[in-house]
Amino acid sequence: MTPISKRPMIWRALAAAPLLLGASQPPAPPAVLAPATPAIVEPALTSEITPFIQPFDLDATRRMAVQVMVGGQGPFSFLVDTGAERTIIARELADRLKLAEGAKLRMATIGGSATVPSFRIAALQMTNLSMHGFDAPSFFGRHIGAAGLIGVDMLEDRRILIDFTKESMQVLETRKRARPIIRDDDAIVVTARNSAGRLILSDARLNGKRIDVIVDTGAQTSVGNLALQQLVASKRANSFPFVDTVLGAVTGENVPAKRTVIKRIVITGMDVNDLPVSFADSQAFRALGLNGRPALLLGMDSLALFDRVEIDFPNKRVVFDLPDRAGRPTGQRFAANFAGRGS
Repeated sequence: MTPISKRPMIWRALAAAPLLLGASQPPAPPAVLAPATPAIVEPALTSEITPFIQPFDLDATRRMAVQVMVGGQGPFSFLVDTGAERTIIARELADRLKLAEGAKLRMATIGGSATVPSFRIAALQMTNLSMHGFDAPSFFGRHIGAAGLIGVDMLEDRRILIDFTKESMQVLETRKRARPIIRDDDAIVVTARNSAGRLILSDARLNGKRIDVIVDTGAQTSVGNLALQQLVASKRANSFPFVDTVLGAVTGENVPAKRTVIKRIVITGMDVNDLPVSFADSQAFRALGLNGRPALLLGMDSLALFDRVEIDFPNKRVVFDLPDRAGRPTGQRFAANFAGRGS
C-alpha cells in the first residue's frame, strides 16, 4: 500500500450510513424556519484560552459520539457532525424529556427534503461548552444512530482538534489570524470558504479539475454528487466499476446510489488515493449550491486515517496531521477499539 505520510491510501469496506446536512435552505419554498429566538452559544468558563477535552467513542459507523446534558438531564450520546448546520435531537429523547414542540422545519437530507418537528431546548451542555434557548429539529434516533447531533451552530465560532490516536476532542475559543495548533512537519494546512456554516476546502482537484470538498464528521463514508460521478466516469479516475448501493437517510428512507473507488484526489498537494465514494442525487448538495459542480462530503472513513485533524471555523482552514507510522495497515487502525462491540 502507498505510504500515508506522502500519498494517503484510503480504503474501507463500507456499509451505508445516515447522512444529514441539517436545516439547510432549499432553493425553493418552503424556506427553513428560523428558531423562535436566537440561540446563545457560550463557554461555561470565561477564560479565552481554556479548552475542554472531551473523550469520544467511535461508534459502529466510525462516527464520533460525545456525552451531553440536555436541560440538566443526562448525559446522552450525541454525534459531532460538522456537516450539519443545526444541532438535532432524537424524537424519542425529546418525548422522554417532555420538551415543548416548536415550529415545523424544512430540512435537506441525503434523500431529499422533509418537514420535521422541532423541540425547544433550554440548555445543551458538552463539558465546558453550552448553547441556550433554541429550537432543535428532530428525527427518530434509530435513523440518526444516536440521541442527537451536535451541529456547526454550536461550533462555528471555535476550532475543533480531533486526536484519533488519543480518541479525544478539544473545542477551543479562537480568534481570526490565530496560528494553527498542529504545526508538525507532516501537517497539511488547507484553506476553506464558508457556506451555511460548513467549511468547503478551497484547493482540491481530481485530474486537474477543481472539486469542492466538505469535511463531514457526521458521515461514515464519503459521498459525492452526480457532477462528481460524471467527472470520475469521464476521466477514468476510478479503478473499479460503479456498483449499485443504498444510503440510509435520517428520514429512514433508502436512497439509491452508485459506488466506486476514486483513484486519486489531490488536496493542497496531499494525495488521497483509492477513496471509496458513493454517489447520490442529493438535496443536501442543492441546499449548499453545490449540485452544479463536482462536490464531495469527506467522511470519517477518510478523516480517521490521520493522527489529528484541526477544523478552525473562524479562520476557515482544516489541518491534517499525517500519521508518523505511515505504513500501518489502515484496516486495523482502530481494530482494538471495536473488539467485542456489536454493530
